[in-house]
Amino acid sequence: MNRRMLALYLVATVAAALAAGAGSGHASGDLVYFGAYLSICAFAARSALSRRRSEDRFPWLYVAVGQVAWLAGDAVYPVSTLLHRTYDGVPSAVLWTFGYAAFGAALIGMARRRAGRWLRPAVLDMLTLAVAAAIGIWVVFISPYLADAAADPLGAYLYVMGPLGDVVILAGVLLLVLSPGRRTGATRLLLLSAGLRIAADLGSSFIPSLSLAMAVGTGVILLSNALLVAAALHPNSGELTTAARQAPTLHPARVWFLGVGLLTAPTIFFARREYAENERIMLFTATVLTAGLILARFASALRALERAERELSFRSRHDPLTGLVNRAALADALAACPAGSSVLYLDLDGFKAVNDGAGHGAGDVILQVVAQRLRAASRDCDTIARLGGDEFAVVLTGLSSAEAVPVADRILRDVAQPIEHDGCWHTVGASIGIAGADADAGDAWSPTALLRAADAAMYRAKRLGRGRWVLADLAA
Repeated sequence: MNRRMLALYLVATVAAALAAGAGSGHASGDLVYFGAYLSICAFAARSALSRRRSEDRFPWLYVAVGQVAWLAGDAVYPVSTLLHRTYDGVPSAVLWTFGYAAFGAALIGMARRRAGRWLRPAVLDMLTLAVAAAIGIWVVFISPYLADAAADPLGAYLYVMGPLGDVVILAGVLLLVLSPGRRTGATRLLLLSAGLRIAADLGSSFIPSLSLAMAVGTGVILLSNALLVAAALHPNSGELTTAARQAPTLHPARVWFLGVGLLTAPTIFFARREYAENERIMLFTATVLTAGLILARFASALRALERAERELSFRSRHDPLTGLVNRAALADALAACPAGSSVLYLDLDGFKAVNDGAGHGAGDVILQVVAQRLRAASRDCDTIARLGGDEFAVVLTGLSSAEAVPVADRILRDVAQPIEHDGCWHTVGASIGIAGADADAGDAWSPTALLRAADAAMYRAKRLGRGRWVLADLAA
């Protein structure tokens, strides 16, 4: 649906909500309410079934099913009246409960799709805040009516069902808000719909006039359902089920909200000490639960920070293409290696022709395969580095220049083996310079000088015809 049609839909549903609220308790108001609600259910079903991907379809199917369940629950009383039968509140209670569960499942399904691999932190934060909100709702809307539950269980359930359902919706809203992802018009419509639903359920009890409470509740609930379907019809509705591409950041405000959630139960416990023993136990349990969730949340954040630091440290010292150490890490390895070690400086022969002719994809594959072959030709104690482009260095710990010659021969042989990419075979060679410091050289040769000497020897190998190694003359 384009934006103009969506605007017309919203205008029509707002008018219907006002008319239904004004006519609440009368046949005309009921006719407007059920007529508009049927249209909302039809739009919800059409939007859900038109989704191409099943992953996107299921959350909106939950929305459509929940709308139908709510409508059916609302219709039980007028249908019973038309059929001259005694109204039984059980079917309505079951259908309304199912509607709340379906709405909550839709929100959670959307959040799971949006958050992807970053779902766990959002779940921990959602549970903390949802427990805190549930405590407040329990204290204000449920606890005062527990005494009436034994005398009229169905009536008590019908009264507290809305607040209980609102906890489910709030949990889904929190998970959606705390998950990463885009938030444009579709997300705002969905959140506004959920907020109006919660306000209608909880706010109506504060209106002293029953007729006014019914009028406001009827209009706001119809508008809430219309906005929910408007989110499904919005051109950007795909953002609600599209996985986030960037990791979420821990906003400072979220930390304060978590702190408020942690203090909710202890504050109520301290302010109102007349609770029965079972409710005091419930408040204490809620305190322990929220504390555990917050500790788990921050432990998860610390682990993520440690992983990020390790990854950053690895990237600062390694080549991203081959995974070999870079020039900076090579300097540290040279400084740490004992006297009597050697350095091989390699430059690939024929690499530029392959890279220019077959493309950078083939060039990247060649560099990766050469890195693997260098690892296979060296020992675990040796250090292999990519210095940039098609240049590599190998630090042979504890091997003299004479002992490095067999390693160089093996590398020349291995690198020259053909490499396959996209069905084509490519061959490159290597020119190697070998420089080694004698065990009795002491500090006469610095790591920089040793690498420079191997580099110069490599260029001499190039001038001599390539595909060979040359020993550096350290005395020159």
